[in-house]
Amino acid sequence: MKQLDPSLFLRTLLQKAKDSVALVLHQSADPDAIGSAAALAQLLSQEAQIRSEIFAESLNRSANNIVTHYQIELADPEELAQHSTIVLIDLNNFEQLGDLTSHLPRKGATIFCIDHHAPHKDLPQLTNYLLYDDQIRSTAELILFLWQASTHKLGADSATQLACGLVYDSRHFHIAMKNTFEHFLILLQHGADYERVLSLLSTPLDKSERIARLKAAQRIVIYDEFGLLIVATKIRSYEASVCRALIGLGADIAIACADKHDEVRISARSNLSVNQETGLDLARDVMEPLGEMIGGAGGGHPSAAGANGMASSDHALGLALQLIRKALKAHQAEFQPASDQGSDR
Repeated sequence: MKQLDPSLFLRTLLQKAKDSVALVLHQSADPDAIGSAAALAQLLSQEAQIRSEIFAESLNRSANNIVTHYQIELADPEELAQHSTIVLIDLNNFEQLGDLTSHLPRKGATIFCIDHHAPHKDLPQLTNYLLYDDQIRSTAELILFLWQASTHKLGADSATQLACGLVYDSRHFHIAMKNTFEHFLILLQHGADYERVLSLLSTPLDKSERIARLKAAQRIVIYDEFGLLIVATKIRSYEASVCRALIGLGADIAIACADKHDEVRISARSNLSVNQETGLDLARDVMEPLGEMIGGAGGGHPSAAGANGMASSDHALGLALQLIRKALKAHQAEFQPASDQGSDR
């Protein structure tokens, strides 16, 4: 695996792609993934008339809004095996591909990876060439760097697509860094439509998601660690949404676990102060090792991460809490059930 700068990465991709390339996204692809893919497809077309096909097992609702508005076509998974050049976008391990893994070419393909998540152990086996930066909030910013290294000007539609990814993955700038605003300004200068971005990312909760959040709140178990509130719950679906809701209710760390058919999916969120004050990194300290423990994979960001594998929800939650406890103890913390849980009933 070779890690390249944007200019060399683009040159290498153009040389290897010849006339077509497959852009492959993670399962339940989000606006950062689909916006990045659409803008990269436009760049490859303008630079060398390279035809791109975008593959995604599934989309979340915001990503689906983008696909519908820009009339982005998603390719049939069966066609993936026909490609000799593949770009993995916004992912860094096999498990994130979902069912698309079975459609990857068995041999002979050149695989590129563009990602901003914490490095995963799968990366050396997964890709030949890597464009990576964990000091930015979105993969969209890496695609912006590729445009800046090209001979063409970024257009307004592509700028808006990248802005969707940047705004989404920075949680509408709630976890933005200084360079997040600098990169967003560049997108605005190239015609990004912020009103359009907000419209595309707007996804009112449907009834089933609201019910899932309310049921999850009923089932929470609360742990209190020197004033740090950690909550865990089991649900059927919407685990990431549930975690966001529990953080909004006052949790410092939220963990939600869902059994889906023959696998378990677990999501975790924390407020920003947890990482800053304790050093706890939910991706590195919790979800990556948890994924291995349950025969799957995990990853994400310091304050937002997830894993999936083969285990019961009780077992997965127990392991997640153990990993959090271990990480917090490394910072001289203790972990115990809250003594007053349920006292407000």
